[in-house]
This record gives sequence, C-alpha cells and structure tokens, in this order.
Amino acid sequence: MDIKNLHQICCEGNTVACVLGRSQLMNYTCSKQATLSRECIINSENDKPDLSSLPLSRFTEDQFVCKQFTDKQDDFLQEFLYEYSRRHPELAVPVILRVDTVYQNLLGKCCKLENPLECYSHGEEMFQRVVHESHEHVKNQCDLHEKLGDSNFHDRLRVLYTKKAPQPSAQELVIFTKNMAAAATTCCPLNDEQQFVCMENSAKLILGALCRRHEAEPINAGVGHCCDDSYAFRKPCFDDLQVDGTYISPHLSCDQVVNLNEDLCRAQEEELKTEKQKLLSNLVKQEPYAAEMQFQSVIVDFAHLVEMCCQAEKSEMCLQEEVPLFPCLFS
Repeated sequence: MDIKNLHQICCEGNTVACVLGRSQLMNYTCSKQATLSRECIINSENDKPDLSSLPLSRFTEDQFVCKQFTDKQDDFLQEFLYEYSRRHPELAVPVILRVDTVYQNLLGKCCKLENPLECYSHGEEMFQRVVHESHEHVKNQCDLHEKLGDSNFHDRLRVLYTKKAPQPSAQELVIFTKNMAAAATTCCPLNDEQQFVCMENSAKLILGALCRRHEAEPINAGVGHCCDDSYAFRKPCFDDLQVDGTYISPHLSCDQVVNLNEDLCRAQEEELKTEKQKLLSNLVKQEPYAAEMQFQSVIVDFAHLVEMCCQAEKSEMCLQEEVPLFPCLFS
C-alpha cells in the first residue's frame, strides 16, 4: 500500500480534517503497523473471485483449525481475515476487524480445551451477532437523529460526550460532537447498507482524532482504555462509556460559564449558536448528573435573556445586571 492510499484510509471523509503531516503520518504508521496491515488486507481485494472451492466454514468446522492456529498463528489469522473480508465487501472495515478479533479470541480459548471443535464450531453464530449488534446500534443512532433533528441530536451528543470526557475545553467538545452530528446528517439518509458503512467509517475517523488528542494530552482513564484496548471495538467502547466519576470541575461563577457581554448582540447566528453549545458543555461539566431537561431549560433562559437585553437601549448594562439572576448553576 502506498502513502497516498494510506493517507486516504487515515484521513478520508468530510467531517474530520486530516491532522497528520507527512512526518507525523510516518510516525503514526510505524507505531500502528499491526492495525494498518490488517486494514490493508481487507482493502486489497476489489474483485470478488469464485469462492465455491474455498468455503469459509473450514475456519469453524475443520478439525485441524487449532493445529494451524498454533503452528502459524499470524498467517492463519491473516488468511481468515482475507477470506472473510472478500466475502463481505458490504461491511465497513471496523466491523470486519471486530469479527477478526472475536475469532482470534475464540480460538485462543477453544484450542486449550479437550474438544476444541465443539467450542469453535459456534464461530459463525458469533460473527453474525457482532455484525447484527453493530448494525442495530447504527440504526438506533439514526432513528434518534430522525426523531430529534440535527440541532437537538447535536445537543444530545454534546451532553453524552461531555459526561464521558469532561476534561477538554468546551470549544473542543463542541467541535468533536459537531463532527459526530455531521456524520449522522450525512450518513443516516442513505439506504441501510450504505448508512451502516458510512457511520462506522466516520466514527473510525472521528474517534481516531479524539484518541490522537488523548495521546498528545491525556483526557481520562475511560478514554485511554477505549483508545488503547481494542482498535476494532473502539466505537462500541466509547458508546458504552459512562460518566467520568473521577472528574471534579473547578467551581465557576456564572460569568465564567457563559460569556454575557454586548458582543453577543453583534454576533452572527452561527456564533450565537456556538456560545449556546459551549454553555451546554460547561453546564454538564458542573452538574453531570442533572436531568437533561434542566440543561435545556437554562439554554432557553439564555436565549431569552440575550434577546431581551439586545433589544434594550443599554444592552451591556442589561446583560451585566442579569448575570447574577441567570440560573446557570442550578442554584
């Protein structure tokens, strides 16, 4: 695989800008050889050959599987990955890697048993379950996006990910969740198969950017676990990540949580929207266990306050007078 193709793997898509320069790309590639080589295997076959003489069942029904796995583990697993991926061109790379990981773990367990064939013969069912669960999660995300609409879906993501990773700045969290929301806006209207691949590949890039941010400046143990533990299961790991209970937010006064000054009255609609988004992240940092309706109530109060004061004769004075009355910390 040449640098151009590798660069496409790392940086494709409209939602995430490529942040790796050439020297960084080289360093990244050399440190991720195992993962990237498996992606190269998956992407190496474009034309689907005649597969009738090479049944995939030989990886789950042949009695000599454990011998091949034990004698030449890497070669055998790469052969499985190649054979599985060319039979399933409809699947996104991260999903195929999940199946590959499940198969490797299955053989690692089964080949220690007295009757390994009985154990690994359930492999095909496990592969189907991995694909089904991945597909269902994408479907649920797109159903939620359709139900909430672009703006409210973005707000939901911002609340969820600020709870999971409150350490980055509100601005960083806004940009990160904006990329995730944009992926849903692009991918969810597609047909089921394209939607599935689009969302999985977008998540690979967006979470990859978050993990590079963690590598440069550690965020928290949960993010570190998801980034370092399993590349294949990175997305499911982040999906399941809960509130970071170890985070203690520094106490902020109301004017530190939200920027209430006359500049808001001159702000364009997009700038005002960003201020509301940053306010939401700062609120979640302060009160991660508060009900989502409380957050939304404060955002509505903020919008009303800005509208009222910007119509007043002395807007700056109005905004400053209202700061102590603004319930930004639910107090």
